[in-house]
Amino acid sequence: MVVFAAMSFYWALGGTAGINTVSLGQELAGKPWFITVLWLTGMLKLGGGVLALALVQSWGKLLPRRGVLIAAWGVSALLVFHGSDFIIQGALTENGLIDLPAPAVWTATHWQTFMWGPWWLLGGIAFCVATWNYQQRSR
Repeated sequence: MVVFAAMSFYWALGGTAGINTVSLGQELAGKPWFITVLWLTGMLKLGGGVLALALVQSWGKLLPRRGVLIAAWGVSALLVFHGSDFIIQGALTENGLIDLPAPAVWTATHWQTFMWGPWWLLGGIAFCVATWNYQQRSR
């Protein structure tokens, strides 16, 4: 998650490498509200990284168990949903079952289907496993 956060911060600071792999990235780059979204999502991704560490590090036991579990299961569900959404929409688009919205470009959809979606889904599954292990260990 920290790598994804770094990418968000890079784009928020005006970097453009890889921005065409994100839906509407090139069209929205430089817009103040989009820059704000990039900063916010970058911070959320960093928070997710800290939460992931809390699930596997001994200092995580110092945090309220219930709060950690609620946050971790929520993040797990969000990541699985996010990755699955990218993959499913991309597969439907690739097979001609749905059309791309007018401003969307195939490059971003292709990246989301075959790169970003699987990574987010894999991260969600890993978060589920870590959360389940934490839940079992912390009883």
